[in-house]
Amino acid sequence: MKVNEQSYLGHLKFAKQAAISAGKILLRYEKKIESLSVSYKDAEGLASTADVASEQFIIKEIQKKYPGHFILGEESSFEQAGTNKIELFERCKKEPFSWIIDPLDGTNNYLNRLPFYAVCIALAVKGNPVMGVVYVPSTGEMYEAVKGGGAFFRKAPGERRQRMTCKGFKKDLGQCILATGFSSEKGKVFDKEFTIFKKMLENTRGIRRFGSAALDMCWSARGIIDGFWEKGLAPWDMAAPGIICKEAGLVLSDFSGGKFDPFVPNVIAAPRRIQTKLTKILG
Repeated sequence: MKVNEQSYLGHLKFAKQAAISAGKILLRYEKKIESLSVSYKDAEGLASTADVASEQFIIKEIQKKYPGHFILGEESSFEQAGTNKIELFERCKKEPFSWIIDPLDGTNNYLNRLPFYAVCIALAVKGNPVMGVVYVPSTGEMYEAVKGGGAFFRKAPGERRQRMTCKGFKKDLGQCILATGFSSEKGKVFDKEFTIFKKMLENTRGIRRFGSAALDMCWSARGIIDGFWEKGLAPWDMAAPGIICKEAGLVLSDFSGGKFDPFVPNVIAAPRRIQTKLTKILG
């Protein structure tokens, strides 16, 4: 077993347990979804009582287990720094250990009882993800990876986990089904995204928009879809699924083909031959 992998197995076990427990909180709130309080975060979408409860639980668990670690959570970051989160991001890049949390990725889906949403927990060393967990409460699906240890998923609780790999991928872009998401911001940004969307439709077999960037990336790692691109994302959207995609052998980059950085708000995740072609369209 590789040294890196061994180093973070305890963190992985902890994150999986925390994600499952947070998922139970979300399922409880889902039963009374009509009564949930919902707030709007300008161009960054929605947050509900369920998002906050899930994140508060995860943060408390981390503080008990790893009291010296920095925590970057989607909801708490708005409380600490409003919509300007640059200082928090910069601090995360300097901290020896940071937990990056999305307590409910896919809030729009969740509020309509669409079961495509997830809990995301990542551990980063100076801003670089080394461990990630993405858990789907509605089905029990679990996606996980530790740096140097490969990427795995299980379909349901109790089932044996399976390795994910993109080895043997031979499709051309025209044979691919890709996934993406759209910015909540309207106007020129929105119009430009639809121009790109049209180009992608012209060059692929189809595009899907499921409503959870984390699960789109995990489905790319699993081979259910053939790749993913999106702009306007945040570290909590990409940190956990990013390490999962990398360990599955996908190439991650920004739109211009530069090195993947969860603090850069756009990402491509796809097998090498597809990632190269996507950068030509998006770059």
